[in-house]
Amino acid sequence: MKKLVLALLSLFVATSVVQSQEAASNEASITVEAGYNNNYIVNGVARSEGAPFVGIGAIKSLKYGDVYIGGTLLPDDDGGSVDQSHWTLGLGKGIEINEDFSLRLDGTVTRHQAGVVGIPNSTEFGVKAALVNPVVTPYVRYSADIDLDQNGWFVGAERPTELGLWGLVFNPSIEYGELDDYTSVAVKGSLTKNYQTAVGTLTPFAEIGWYDNDFDVANYNFATEEFSGDVVYSLGLRLNF
Repeated sequence: MKKLVLALLSLFVATSVVQSQEAASNEASITVEAGYNNNYIVNGVARSEGAPFVGIGAIKSLKYGDVYIGGTLLPDDDGGSVDQSHWTLGLGKGIEINEDFSLRLDGTVTRHQAGVVGIPNSTEFGVKAALVNPVVTPYVRYSADIDLDQNGWFVGAERPTELGLWGLVFNPSIEYGELDDYTSVAVKGSLTKNYQTAVGTLTPFAEIGWYDNDFDVANYNFATEEFSGDVVYSLGLRLNF
């Protein structure tokens, strides 16, 4: 827990430095967050149980697309010296089709430091295509983890909706994934509310989801447990500069 607090302080210091460097151009967006979840999810399966987390992310829009980087840090399960972390570097671009529809394309590489006995560190490559529109946004994505030997497709849909109640935004989503050794189903909903502050936009968030897995192998190294209609939740605070 002490390392988690130190990491959070370091993230805020680093964010302040980057923010000051970007203040003149105002072309970058930086986010820090902290919270708690009862399971940390990677590709529809559990990778951590009952852990606080801190995260940081930055995105910069360039002429031919958006470059972004982000990471999430969780303490290890047994109080040892190895924390769990997940770091993503990505490139994305939105292509306008008409005034209501656009195609969003993203490519990512993620480094997973497992921090859990039995799950190796791994590198994952991903691509995603989403049809963004005012009604519902469907997407398809492909994931290839070269160390876990888990490759497969995910399809899903989401629809952020302003509730008109205290400024709340509700985002329901559903996703189905089929990989080499398992399938997953996730039905989720999140609530957020933005507050403008002197340093940026502060957003409390809460998410709850229903998860179900079907593992094809008895001995697996890609999850901490198999879900069978389990409830997963996450809540915290996010600050965007």
